[in-house]
Amino acid sequence: MSVDDLTYLFSAYFYEAWDEYEYGSWQDAVDDFACRSPDRVAGVVAALRAMLDEPLTDDQLDSNLRAQGCTFVSENGDRTWLVQVIERLQASPRAHRL
Repeated sequence: MSVDDLTYLFSAYFYEAWDEYEYGSWQDAVDDFACRSPDRVAGVVAALRAMLDEPLTDDQLDSNLRAQGCTFVSENGDRTWLVQVIERLQASPRAHRL
């Protein structure tokens, strides 16, 4: 697990104004990350899985994401969104196979 990869994803792609200046959707941001940093995808997927396996409350999970630089708020909740991020990263043709 690489927290550094996860922190990189969140702080570089989901910073405060990511949706105003960079991307039209979270999917676009994740796709760009996978395209530009395919060597980081496996670390992010492992870190996200580990985070989801922890017995965290929704508030604790949200705090963990914010501590790593993520400002995205999903209308479906953090857990659902993180599963979707994992699925999208795994489906990326540019990412190293997981």
